[in-house]
Parts: sequence; structure tokens; C-alpha cells
Amino acid sequence: MVGLIADAVLPIAWILALGFGLKRYAGIDDVVWRGLEKISYWVLMPSLLVAVIIQAPEIAIPWGSLLGSLYGVLGLLTLFLLVGWWARLFGSNYASFTSVYQGVIRFNTFISLALMAGLRPDLLPHLGISAATIIVVINIACVSVMTANRPGFAVGHVLKELARNPLILACILGGVGRALGVPSGFPISGMALVGQAALPMGVLCLGAGLQWRAVRAGIGLASFSVVTQLLIKPLLFFSIAALVGLTGDWLLVGLLLMCVSTAPSSFILARQLGGDAPLMAGIVAIQTVLAIATVPLVLWFAERMNWMSLI
Repeated sequence: MVGLIADAVLPIAWILALGFGLKRYAGIDDVVWRGLEKISYWVLMPSLLVAVIIQAPEIAIPWGSLLGSLYGVLGLLTLFLLVGWWARLFGSNYASFTSVYQGVIRFNTFISLALMAGLRPDLLPHLGISAATIIVVINIACVSVMTANRPGFAVGHVLKELARNPLILACILGGVGRALGVPSGFPISGMALVGQAALPMGVLCLGAGLQWRAVRAGIGLASFSVVTQLLIKPLLFFSIAALVGLTGDWLLVGLLLMCVSTAPSSFILARQLGGDAPLMAGIVAIQTVLAIATVPLVLWFAERMNWMSLI
């Protein structure tokens, strides 16, 4: 079983290292990387999500236990973080707090899908549907928290930011298409073909975007986000899943959304909405690298405890 986990994780580590090396030693201009990031974020990943949601076979989804587990984790962490901010546990800089919040609440969809493709490719539709159910709410929460302390805060501004989020739009489009019974042939099959490039390209760009200098920015807050995101969050998920009765393949699906590093798009959002962008970049970098070790550890521990099976 260790070999199965390694086969799923090591290719991701290799692509990350390749992106990191190409950025620094291949002489590829920054404008090229920014272009690839935009293509991944605005075209490839949305195409993959739409295709996965529409082409997914009819699946018996335990909505109560699945949503109870996922939203239970996100709700408890949000409550803890907001109380912590009120008690000044994270200092007095609200912009830094928003980076910690994103570092604990969001998840890297690219990594989750890539891991599932290596472990259980038959569960990719399950993961796509599950991710779609929380991506929208997570983005609403992050945009709301980041703009809540700004002068002139308005619901309209939050809605504007959400309305142009490509992942939210892709989930909505996929859900509507599935509800209307859109056939899985062309153009959906074409979107699925384009989406195949999303995972390797997204991870490659993530490796190229790692900013080690930024890790030193707010090392205490960054360390808190790492421990909470990569260790406490999956353990909290298991606890809530046991309470609400989530088991089997859906437990693995939920875990791969709860144990990975935060989303690299957190940095983009921090830069757009006045968050602490350098701290956010450091959190993304250190979480991404450490997740290469913690994800296999969490999977191995969960199976050793007979909480789930990877087969």
C-alpha cells in the first residue's frame, strides 16, 4: 500500500520540481509563466470541472454525511479563526489574518485531482462533484472575509468578485448541464480533452511559482497555517465523518479535499483584494512542499487505523 501511495504522490513531486527548475534555470520569461498560469486557471481547470461533472455516471451520493463532513470542518475552522482574530491570536494586522484564513480554508483542486488520478481514477467523478459542492462556498467565505474589514464593504463587491471566478462558473455550468441532461459528446468531449492538460500544467506552474523568499514573511503565522491545514484539518475531518457516518470511497474523496495544501489562487486573491500577498505566497510555498510528505502520512495513518481502504 505504501507503493500505491508513492506512485500517486511522487509524480506530483517530480512535476513540482520540474516547474521549479525550469523557472530558474531554463531561461523562460516570466511572461510565459504568467500566460500558462492564466490558461490553467481560466481555461484548462474550468474545462476539466465542467467535463467531469457532466460526464460523471449516475452516482449514489450520501449528501447528508458528505456535506455534513465537509461543511462541518470548514464551519468549525472558520469559527475558530474568527474567534482567534477577535482575541488577537493572529496579531493586529487584518490583511495577514486573511492570508492565514485562506491558508486554512482553501484547498488545491489540482493536487486533489492529481492524487485521485493516481490512487483511484474511477473516483475522479466523485471528487469532481464533491469539490463543486464546496468550491463556491469556500470562495464566498474567502472573498467575504477579505473584504469585510475594508471601508465601503458591500455585498455587491463580493458578488462581483464571485461572478468572475472561473472555478465557481465552471461548477455552476457543469451542474446546470448535468441537470439539463447535456450529452457527453462534443463539445463536452472536447472540453474533457482540453482538461487533461489541467493537472500537469497546473502542478508545473505551481512549482514554477514557489517563492521561497516569502516563506520568511510571517514565519509564525505560516507555521500555524501549515500545521492546521495539513494535520489538524484532516484529523478533524475524520472525527466529523465518524459522527455523521461517512464511510467507504466517499471518505477517501473527502480526505483528498481536506488534507492537501491551500490553493495557489489564494495569492492572486490576496493581491487583488488587498491581503498580505507576500505572506500568502510563503504559505502556499511551504504548504505545497510539505504536503508531499504529510499527504502520504495521512493516507497511511488512515488505512492503518482501518478508517478507509485505498483499494
